[in-house]
Amino acid sequence: MPYIRRAVVAVALLFAVAVVVVRPGDRAYAADQQGKVTRPVPLLELRTAGDAGWFWTLNEAEANSAANSGMSLQHTRLGYLRAQPFSGSQPIYRIRVLARPTYLLSASKQECDTLDQSGGYDCEGIVGYAAASQQPGTDELWRMSNGSEWRVVPEAQRAAFAAKGYRTDGPLGYVYPTYDQVGAIYFGSFDADGNQDLMAHVKSVYGRDGDWWGGVRDFAGSGVPVNRWHWPQTDFSDLEPSIGYYDDSQPATLEKQISAASSAGLSYFTFYWYWNPAGGGAEQYIDGLKAFLKAANRSNMDFSVMPCLHPWSNGDVSLHLPEDQIDKAAKTIADEYLGQPNYLRANDGRPMIQVCDTRGIGDGTATSVDAEATKRFTDALRTEARNEYGEDLLITLNADLGVPASGSGFDGTQCQGQYDTSRSFQHYADDQRAYFTNFPGTLMRCASSGFDDRPRDGIAIADPGANATEQQLEASFHWYDDHSIDRFGTLLANVQADIDASARPPAVDNFVLVYAWNEWHEGGHIEPNKRDGCAYLDAIQAKLHLLGSGCAS
Repeated sequence: MPYIRRAVVAVALLFAVAVVVVRPGDRAYAADQQGKVTRPVPLLELRTAGDAGWFWTLNEAEANSAANSGMSLQHTRLGYLRAQPFSGSQPIYRIRVLARPTYLLSASKQECDTLDQSGGYDCEGIVGYAAASQQPGTDELWRMSNGSEWRVVPEAQRAAFAAKGYRTDGPLGYVYPTYDQVGAIYFGSFDADGNQDLMAHVKSVYGRDGDWWGGVRDFAGSGVPVNRWHWPQTDFSDLEPSIGYYDDSQPATLEKQISAASSAGLSYFTFYWYWNPAGGGAEQYIDGLKAFLKAANRSNMDFSVMPCLHPWSNGDVSLHLPEDQIDKAAKTIADEYLGQPNYLRANDGRPMIQVCDTRGIGDGTATSVDAEATKRFTDALRTEARNEYGEDLLITLNADLGVPASGSGFDGTQCQGQYDTSRSFQHYADDQRAYFTNFPGTLMRCASSGFDDRPRDGIAIADPGANATEQQLEASFHWYDDHSIDRFGTLLANVQADIDASARPPAVDNFVLVYAWNEWHEGGHIEPNKRDGCAYLDAIQAKLHLLGSGCAS
């Protein structure tokens, strides 16, 4: 259970320093890494030195090199192109004007060659690929000119440019105006090797052996006598997956989930990853992750791992990472996952690791981080990736732990499971964009589908007593009385608005991490359920403009 927000004020102070922005142009691996990204990536626009002209590239390393040479990155939204040809694609060429520092783009090889042969231009080659005809989700991209400069203009801005005196110079092809990379956190412990302490409490409270769905199925009243404790009139019928109460160690389970998620446009799962130091140390609670890797349709989605190195234990299973096991843990992640063909990559090609908790590393505690040991862990991850694959990583830290300090080993922040202490989901949705402003630089945005830990009553949270007052219940449990899928849609619209207006670094600026696919004991579940069907996935697909045939429950 990764929820740690609001309980880490002291820890956040340790990290409250400006984030370090690592420029991909400073890494020897950058160009080769970005070539491994086959999905559309943002077309970057830069102003040349002295505001003399314009320059465009898909390659972040090239953009950063240009910026280091006097150009300035513009936070314009031109669209998303691919770096590789695809069925139905056409190349877009970049042409340099020799007389002054400016460029133009062209969809015509003949124009590129003719200008090159004129002596006043240099046809530099292909900058990227657009669709030759309109595809679902695409709009036309144009070249426009006012007689002294050329601009690249999305269809939605064409009239505004014409009003400023620009004429249409020709089409460049069809591109995606938005192309969000949306994924969900996956809790891969619904299996016999999962949380034994929780299952022992289920046995004690409900009398069932080996039931990793205990509490959830009891609140739903599905296949067992209904037991909603203090909330007998509340509807918990959503607490049953559409595919039934499953075993996530079975590849067939993951195949169904991959199908549902990918058809709604989700592009990745992020798996919680735990470490157990017993017996020299090994990864823990990995059955769901391993089943994903064995799924016949695994290539339909990417995945990443999210190390949750907690300072606590689940019963007698410690989740702490001792300092003398850091290298082993890092090597395990590199050996088992980073080399997988569908491991999640940022727009600049770096494999991504989102760290959920660092307080269990080295001598960390619930209220303090061992900064030196944490830096050793991120360094070890980078060393393994460099030695095994010749690649650099993009490593981000859970926003609940604050902004990463300079030199901490993190490239930025990801936010994940959130609970608003106002107890209002509407307030949470309305406040999300303001919340994002607390985290400068690289940010992997998030959206929480909900939060409700009442199914943990008696099995993971001590019950406050049969005669507990509402105040006592609210002190023990977290939930929203005003939660609705419509309000979840409002939250998603606010996240998209923040992306559209963003001036952040582009590496993960269009990434959204949803909490969660299947945090059923905590009320964070977008996985189709018996009551709501595909409603959560439908909202995500609609509000974040995702492609896909649509979720089938």
